[in-house]
Amino acid sequence: MRSNIVKNLCKKRCKYYKPSKDNELACKGFTVIEKLIKNGKEISFNKSGKKLNASTEKKLIEGMCVACSFYEDGCDFAARKKDAAPCGGFILLGYLLNEDIINMDDMKNIL
Repeated sequence: MRSNIVKNLCKKRCKYYKPSKDNELACKGFTVIEKLIKNGKEISFNKSGKKLNASTEKKLIEGMCVACSFYEDGCDFAARKKDAAPCGGFILLGYLLNEDIINMDDMKNIL
């Protein structure tokens, strides 16, 4: 399962992904998705062309990013650096939230 998440989430969606770090993956987006799948949640890795709405983005930053080990010193997006993209987990979780496949309580139960 982990290699499937790395392939479909990290390699395809995350600009911060580094193959040398496969055994150290610890971003909260990855962790939440991994645990959702382990808990039996069906997660589609298909990309959505829809833009993440502002309220979902805010909920994810406040509910997930602040709990992420990269939040303080390793995430350009959380640091609000110019033109920084969120991690792949953030993008996928935003889509799942927008489409009502998961809700914030699903994530809070994991975090």
